[in-house]
Amino acid sequence: MRDYSQPLNREYDGTYITIAQMHFFLNRDNGRTMFEEGHQEFWDYYNLCRAYNLISEMMEDRPDCAIMYWDDKLKTVSVGYPTDGPVSKALEAMAPAGITEDLDDEDGDGSDIYNN
Repeated sequence: MRDYSQPLNREYDGTYITIAQMHFFLNRDNGRTMFEEGHQEFWDYYNLCRAYNLISEMMEDRPDCAIMYWDDKLKTVSVGYPTDGPVSKALEAMAPAGITEDLDDEDGDGSDIYNN
């Protein structure tokens, strides 16, 4: 399906949310309302999609720059990457205000579990 990878909106830095990702959010309970009202939950989701898509594209070119896996404990896709690697630098450039807070390792000790 084309919607799964087709960008709906590209930001100034080239990051984006796909049509399918937007549909997933709108189909949530109150998703359409949260979107229309600019609810913080929508913006958190939007920024996580941007980060996920950025990392996915980087992994296509360089598979060893990060690892994505299904985290059964959290019931979500988790990401690991070196703190001084290209993914970390790209995320910092994407959102200096701290989008990586939502992507940080669960234990909060500041170290990554991914070793490259």
